[in-house]
Amino acid sequence: MAIVGSGCAGSILARALHRQGHAVYLCERGAHPRFAIGESSTPLAALSLERLAARYDLEDLHALAAYGRWMERLPHLRRGLKRGFTFFAHPAGRPYENDSANDHRLLVAASPSDAEADSHWLREDVDAHLAERAAEEGVELLDRTELEDARPRPGGFRLEGRRLGRPIRLDVDLVVDASGAGGFLAGRLPIPPHPTPRWPRTGLLFGHFAGMAPFETVARRTGAELPPGPYPDERAAVHHLLTEGRKAEGWMYVLPFDHGVVSAGLVLSTTPDGEPPPAALDPSTDPGEAWSRVLARYPTIEAQFAAAEPVRPIERLPRLQRRLERASGPAWAVLPHGYCFLSPLYSTGIAWSLRAVERIARALEPFADSAEGGPSGVSGRLETALARYGTLLAREADHLGRLMAGAYRLLADFDRFVDYSFLYFAAVSFQEARQRLRSEPPDGWAWEGFLGAEDPVIRRALARASEAIGERAGRSTAEERRRFGERIRRDIEPRNVAGLFDDARNRLYPVELQTLVEGAPLLGLTADLVRERLDRLRV
Repeated sequence: MAIVGSGCAGSILARALHRQGHAVYLCERGAHPRFAIGESSTPLAALSLERLAARYDLEDLHALAAYGRWMERLPHLRRGLKRGFTFFAHPAGRPYENDSANDHRLLVAASPSDAEADSHWLREDVDAHLAERAAEEGVELLDRTELEDARPRPGGFRLEGRRLGRPIRLDVDLVVDASGAGGFLAGRLPIPPHPTPRWPRTGLLFGHFAGMAPFETVARRTGAELPPGPYPDERAAVHHLLTEGRKAEGWMYVLPFDHGVVSAGLVLSTTPDGEPPPAALDPSTDPGEAWSRVLARYPTIEAQFAAAEPVRPIERLPRLQRRLERASGPAWAVLPHGYCFLSPLYSTGIAWSLRAVERIARALEPFADSAEGGPSGVSGRLETALARYGTLLAREADHLGRLMAGAYRLLADFDRFVDYSFLYFAAVSFQEARQRLRSEPPDGWAWEGFLGAEDPVIRRALARASEAIGERAGRSTAEERRRFGERIRRDIEPRNVAGLFDDARNRLYPVELQTLVEGAPLLGLTADLVRERLDRLRV
């Protein structure tokens, strides 16, 4: 079989399949180390890493799943501490404002301590490590390989291209496209795009920077208050929501690494298809100049980056959103990043990709010891497994699309955005607690719908919230905000194991084990049983 793309997901899948006994080609157009974005991990990603590590004896994945283990076992791979999600709301033309009530700030922890925390992955290091491990373990890593054609043949595919200037031909029984936005299979089968009329339309300016000032320092200069939270504000995935008048211009992410570099990106709203893009996304403008012009409208962020220097040229992606009509077919599958991408908001990318890696690996386990030595000869059963994979990814893409669409319509209304975001945090915390504390189903947790995509409570809550938002963007009245928040609070109550909507928290939410114990009935467990199983958490 062939996996096209040796990023983190492709390399992990190659190693898992090799451990099963499959012969695997791992094809890479470039060579490692190389720059990549998509760097923020989450608790659901950690779960997948730990399951893959245990099932296929991949000990380094277990280390990557928690910041403390990473620091102890893989200190040469650069990373950043991610304790949770931080949000700041900024009006254009004015310094950042906040008081003791946290009207423009939200912190939601994802771990109770640094040792158990998630990490930002410096992909240049992590991807190179995973690809090198794959090659060391016996996967045939074909880097500097430009595959030009993929032709279906009886029992699989014929791939043709060039490696190091010489022709190459591979006859394989399965192709997994892990090439991401490049979409190797999409243009060769072909796979048409899927219409997404209600999805947000955004573009991205992004880069890595050295010398950024601490946000707390520059914010306090102009009088902003930042009451102590469950973790330092910037040891997290930081989100700056950018508002122009009553509308959202977009938002900015900042991901700090331990070696003093940050990954930062401006996710900017675009106009409908067929209209000129905003000046910052116009390909005729220099990305660095466009970056500076946007930051100039937000004085506190501009001050934070005043002394920061890009460690590589700032880049532009004029459009982020994409989706294919299908994610699988006879003898082929596409990993999520190539099949569908919406937004880096809520950091879903790594976790969704790793969940898909688990599914494909488990789907191929029954075929590893077949008389034919692989999937050939059992194509009907494999086709059924791949169809299940594609159907589930389609449901998840619909679910995530609805989640993101609502969040983007509320970017300029921070109070409702906070309440709406509790939908995401309820779904992710419930799914994490359930998968860690309950017994695994026969076909594994991997086939559970990602982020509540098949959970009737989460789906209903999201549908009702989307209906309440409607198509109207911008700020709401105090009464509208109250009703909106109360509706979401009631709807997520059966999944609220994290203590969300607690006014006493003052928008500063820690991870507390006692709250999880008190939520035991929501998990179908007793408090005593949850206490007994706390050692299943990341320690």
